[in-house]
Amino acid sequence: MLSALRFVLLIFIASTTLPAQQLTAEKILQNVKANFDKVQDYSVILDIKPNMERFRAKEMRLILFFKQPNKIHVESKNFVMIPKQLFEINPSDLISKFDGILIGKEERNGMTTHKLRLISKPEKGRPPRESYIWIDPVRWVVVHFESTPAEGRNVVVNFEYTTVDGKYYLPSAMKASFDFEQNLDSLAERVYSPNRIPRKGTVDIFYSEYKVNQGLSDEIFEKKKKEPEK
Repeated sequence: MLSALRFVLLIFIASTTLPAQQLTAEKILQNVKANFDKVQDYSVILDIKPNMERFRAKEMRLILFFKQPNKIHVESKNFVMIPKQLFEINPSDLISKFDGILIGKEERNGMTTHKLRLISKPEKGRPPRESYIWIDPVRWVVVHFESTPAEGRNVVVNFEYTTVDGKYYLPSAMKASFDFEQNLDSLAERVYSPNRIPRKGTVDIFYSEYKVNQGLSDEIFEKKKKEPEK
């Protein structure tokens, strides 16, 4: 009996002295990807409210179609001059295109999040790009994103989420803020002229009427050729 108690005590001591499994940026991104991979495809209605300097546009409504791994198709009656990358921060791209570094934990909007630094993997002819993302460790989703791309355009994106079909976490709202401070002699200004480049502003996107895992056909994402005029 005494030997058995000693054995149990030794097991307890050993288990308490073993180091806990270290959480890494790679593991966090893999968790985000595994969560998102449950969604094979979806369609959703987006209501877009732009408020951009030098950009006169009314509120827009469009339908977004997504299919794994990275197919996106947009249907709209109006011209939409908004980067498609804003519609979806794809976890697969975060893993394949960036090297992640775990900065630590940070409180955001009353929740404890994991803050990661992302550095773009080497590309010929392109300098490294740096971004930061904040991950909710309960739902494993990106709740905040900050990036400073080329030409000095700072981008900040905040996400809110909803539960679809009781099991899929997908965005319900997104707010992107842009701050573009640029030299008038820069290439972009010379090409597009100072009167056309939106410098600062926000874009609000609201998501509704999700339809998830409906088996979307690849034909939806194929570019349609324009029929010749008669």
